[in-house]
Amino acid sequence: MELGDASVPFPFDTHLLHFSEDAVALENELHKTFADRRLNRVNLRREFFFITPQEIRAALAEKLGNLLEFTDTPEASQYFQSRSAWPDRN
Repeated sequence: MELGDASVPFPFDTHLLHFSEDAVALENELHKTFADRRLNRVNLRREFFFITPQEIRAALAEKLGNLLEFTDTPEASQYFQSRSAWPDRN
């Protein structure tokens, strides 16, 4: 599955690259950790959560130990360029 398809409005930014012996188990643990922060409560195949990069970093550091590289601030160029042209919603 490709994350940057038509089902999301902008390309994803990568914050962390980690090689895991059991990526499926790690993903399942993270889903359990953040289950109460799930965006879509009806379709559980939609794996989006209300969490910040700092929260996921803390959870990964707890589960994995030292993280070699992690990007806190996303590039998100298309998002920021688009946002500046959005109508004011006040």
